[in-house]
Amino acid sequence: MSPGSEFGPADPAWRYGAYLFPIAPLSTLTSNAALRLFVQTADTESLGVGLASFVVTVLAGWLSYLFAVVVAVALVMDALGLREHPAWNPNPWLAGGLGLSHFAGAVLAVPYLLSVPAIGYYVYRRRQRLGGRDGDEGGGTAEPASD
Repeated sequence: MSPGSEFGPADPAWRYGAYLFPIAPLSTLTSNAALRLFVQTADTESLGVGLASFVVTVLAGWLSYLFAVVVAVALVMDALGLREHPAWNPNPWLAGGLGLSHFAGAVLAVPYLLSVPAIGYYVYRRRQRLGGRDGDEGGGTAEPASD
């Protein structure tokens, strides 16, 4: 017997990766701020602050890539896992496009203007359709939708 067979299809755990979507833009902002500090401290010749800001720039930049990839993969896998769910059936192609846009935001930062609000709406809609609490599949509306 599958875990979700008694009450319908199981709710995939990929949603937790999609919930991390704000971390990548915040990490990109941190990296950009640390880069500005690094450039400013190069003129003042402050070695400690310059070195620390360089480390923060590199670390936050790589973390933005890492979290953008995690969110992109989680969005696609979550949408694929919800294909047969009676309460909500998101489009996996649209979720893949959002994930790709989110990853592009880690490189260019402008695509975050599209992907962050759209992923926020995806998460909102997911929680509205599938229930307010994690693991509670009966809390949302039960009307089927395929958007």
